[in-house]
Amino acid sequence: MLPAHKPWLVLQGSPGEFYVDHVHPFGAACASSNAGMIANALVDVWRAEGVSPLLKYEDDLNAFRYPVEDGSFIDGQYRYAYDRDDILRRVAPLNVPWHPEKGDPFFSSMTTFIGLSWDLALRHVSLPEPKRLKFLARVETFINSYSGHRCQLRDVERLHGSLCYIAFVYVDGRSRLPSLSNFAASFKGDEFTFRYPPPSVLTDLRWWHEALIPTGTHRQLTVRGPVVDMGISVDASTSWGIGIIVKERWLGLKLAPSWKVEGRDICWLETIAVELVVYILETMGVRNSRILIHSDNQGTIGSMHKGRSPNYHINLSIRRTYNVLSSLFITPELEYIASALNPADPISRGETGPLNKRLHTSFKLPEELHHVFTDADWLLI
Repeated sequence: MLPAHKPWLVLQGSPGEFYVDHVHPFGAACASSNAGMIANALVDVWRAEGVSPLLKYEDDLNAFRYPVEDGSFIDGQYRYAYDRDDILRRVAPLNVPWHPEKGDPFFSSMTTFIGLSWDLALRHVSLPEPKRLKFLARVETFINSYSGHRCQLRDVERLHGSLCYIAFVYVDGRSRLPSLSNFAASFKGDEFTFRYPPPSVLTDLRWWHEALIPTGTHRQLTVRGPVVDMGISVDASTSWGIGIIVKERWLGLKLAPSWKVEGRDICWLETIAVELVVYILETMGVRNSRILIHSDNQGTIGSMHKGRSPNYHINLSIRRTYNVLSSLFITPELEYIASALNPADPISRGETGPLNKRLHTSFKLPEELHHVFTDADWLLI
């Protein structure tokens, strides 16, 4: 459907009692909720008229339909309860001014909503070509303009906001955002300061530039399904190492003395524990699943859910983890568990379980972790 503009007058009131609010309705004219709240009324009218399902964000509206046995409108081999002209007729008395260019001229399995292209038949989402070129040019301009030159806060914030938006499609790009947000924070809100972008920013932007060059990039949409509880718990301690429990079997990895470098802390170890679980799931052949993982570190849980962290080392771990998760269509559902109840807690402190319960597995350990553990040679396949 087409997004609505703001009407001049707004109807308010409880059932049976309506009045026209013509003086400063819903706050300042520049407030984003103005159009959104008016569109809410339009959605309510449509739903009362039997038009459903509907999606709305501010003044961006999309109506959908599905086949029904007794529908009055025939399209191909199916019957429907309405078509585009019919649902517009149902709200015609409201005199809603529709955008002359945006929106779909007819119902289709492909549509644009909140600036993204959705293919319902193939179940994927992508950037419309004009937007891909727009954001590619925005990244390219920043790299060319500020490599070795200073920029201002507004330059960083504008680019950061754009990349946050398209990271929904370019999922791997989420871990390439913290360098920009950290750089923006370094301005301390001063809009007039000029600063040189650090190498990490330019490196991540070059990744974005390469990612935006190919056409046809999309994110596959999959049914999430129920959460699968495989009895997975993870824990870490700086005094010994990492403990992992999977299906009542344990795995313990002792830290090498050289593991501690600047930026690596307990939160990093807890994140590494989650990363190792993902490698284990890969060897077990787990695919297309939502997997429950228990951790007693809120920092790790938050970073994994966001797909990024301001900590450089944690961010690298998350990046490696999501590279595997994306290829397997696995969604990790991290849930907090108190340390006292965490079955992996004693393992992480060297109190390993019986040998017949040890988890026997092998996977390719990332090169960055080769020297983190003392007894990980058997993992290097």
